[in-house]
Amino acid sequence: MSRAPSIWYHYQDNFPGDIIQQSVCVPEDGATVDTYYCCMQWNAGLLGGGYCGIQDHPQGKAFIYSLWDPAQAKQPITAVYAGEGTEISHFGGEGTGLHAFNLSLGWQTDNWYTLVSRVWPYKEHTYYGFWVHDQTQKKWNHVVTMDFPYSNVQFSTSTGSFVEDWVGTGNNARRAFYRSGFKRQIKGWYPFSVGTFSVVMEPPSAKHAHNYDAGTIKDYFYLASGGDIKPTPGIGTSHTFHLSTAREPKEPYIDFAITKASPSGVAWVVPSSSTPQFRFSVSVGGRTVASDIQPEVRSQALTGCDPGDVVTVTLEDIMGGCEERSVKISDVSCRCPGAMKVSCSIV
Repeated sequence: MSRAPSIWYHYQDNFPGDIIQQSVCVPEDGATVDTYYCCMQWNAGLLGGGYCGIQDHPQGKAFIYSLWDPAQAKQPITAVYAGEGTEISHFGGEGTGLHAFNLSLGWQTDNWYTLVSRVWPYKEHTYYGFWVHDQTQKKWNHVVTMDFPYSNVQFSTSTGSFVEDWVGTGNNARRAFYRSGFKRQIKGWYPFSVGTFSVVMEPPSAKHAHNYDAGTIKDYFYLASGGDIKPTPGIGTSHTFHLSTAREPKEPYIDFAITKASPSGVAWVVPSSSTPQFRFSVSVGGRTVASDIQPEVRSQALTGCDPGDVVTVTLEDIMGGCEERSVKISDVSCRCPGAMKVSCSIV
């Protein structure tokens, strides 16, 4: 067996941030088993290093998310939330760490998927969340949240994307398209509009040493290797490409509805088509009674409230957008169609 070269893009976001996003599509002629189409790698060799993406795995089409163990780990990395179908395991080989693997979501060729990861400080640790948006099905899924046993870790390095033949199916071509890449920093959003391409020859790959390509088409970067793929003249083994992109992500603010507002509690629903919940806050009569970063919480108990009191639920989504709903407490379930956008601070 002979491996196709590993091919990379590194973007120019070499600064700390708390949210990274990338969209990926594998065309029909680019799907090859034993291939990892990495969307985002960060902090390689540093504290809080990890990566996420999709795999054409022998068992099926998988989404993965992995964090490397810190060098001086006092506590293990744990998964505080695993979405439906997500399997959690420890990995070895190129370092050790915690791995989330999801086959049940699946992915299809020629379809676009947006992958989002966000980090935040929580109880003197750092939490890493991972969400996937199936753009065809218009559905979001919360795949995993991991508890990393160090505080105030961010996505500190430049972000990388790569395509890897991890077994040796170099006779087959593999391709990936990448677009809508962003990192959020204190100043706001930074687009992945400049990508530096490079080739990594991983033995045994001599047979396919010249079977690779990279570039831009329309609004996306592409990477290709293996099979009879040939490099575009002039790109060599390293080249910088520029892409015209938006200045910030286009995901709409979170959508939700209050389904219950009684003296004993308030509840709400967030449809799977909405940008997912990140933080919630509940106030009664202008007084905050609960506030926490809990992406899966959908209700809050209330005490000392009476019918007619106004309860307000404010939700921040994983991209930082906020929406607010207010209703009067009653003895029956209610729904509030009104909404008001409010500003949220960056964690």
